[in-house]
Amino acid sequence: MRFGARDAVYLFIIFLLITQLWSVSRENERLQEEKRGVTESLVDSLLIHEIFEVRHHAKLTKTLMSNLTDPEFKLALLIELNNTKYSLFRLERDADHLGARLGYEDDSLYPSGGKCVELLEIVYYKVQSENATHKDVLLAAKGLDAIINFTHVYPPTYENVVQGLSDMNEECQRLLQTKNGT
Repeated sequence: MRFGARDAVYLFIIFLLITQLWSVSRENERLQEEKRGVTESLVDSLLIHEIFEVRHHAKLTKTLMSNLTDPEFKLALLIELNNTKYSLFRLERDADHLGARLGYEDDSLYPSGGKCVELLEIVYYKVQSENATHKDVLLAAKGLDAIINFTHVYPPTYENVVQGLSDMNEECQRLLQTKNGT
């Protein structure tokens, strides 16, 4: 078989196409990796923002818990309890949603179920109905401490946030069991 100039040109063109395909494939891999890094940074930033919001509301709620007899404080406390509850609920929901977006399919990475939100809801209704006892105030303070302690997650990566949420909810679960047991 004879190898001519035209065959050499065809082989050269095939070589160029294969090289171009390899180059495009490598660039696509690099862009996918860069996209994942940017997505993780955005998720971490969003969660950090929401953590600061939860911390702000929890600290304000804890401060307002000191005076349940003043009607103005009571109204402000109810508003902040609701804001804290909503911010925490939104953080847990977003952590769940964003984890799926990052590709985490392991259920152990999801928050363990909103027990602190449940605790805040119980305290809210106790304060609203004016049936809050000293034990309820202590329960709320301990729950708010668990929430505030969670907000000091460092470094605030997705995995650390989810682990912090899980630990925080376990503490609130323990507090709720203690309340129900007494």
